[in-house]
Amino acid sequence: MVREALDDLPDLLLRALDHVAVVISDKGRRHGAYGLYQGDTVARDDVADRIVIFRDTLLRDFGDDPDELRDQVTRTVRHELAHHLGADELGVRELGL
Repeated sequence: MVREALDDLPDLLLRALDHVAVVISDKGRRHGAYGLYQGDTVARDDVADRIVIFRDTLLRDFGDDPDELRDQVTRTVRHELAHHLGADELGVRELGL
């Protein structure tokens, strides 16, 4: 599903992920999150960038409904991408993510 969410991104946004690792993890409960962005923004590139998608919390909260799970995975990928592009949490929420 994460691959599908990435493939559905417009080309411009997909290119923004050229040097960003996208990792699937089962440590979401520890973070209390569906996803996490680690690194600098596009404007700064001092730290290796990665997006972590937490499979365990997504499956826990949305695993009973495949369509809802797919929608939330897509939303989470876009949310973390927005952080990579420089949006803070308030900015991401203003984008509806």
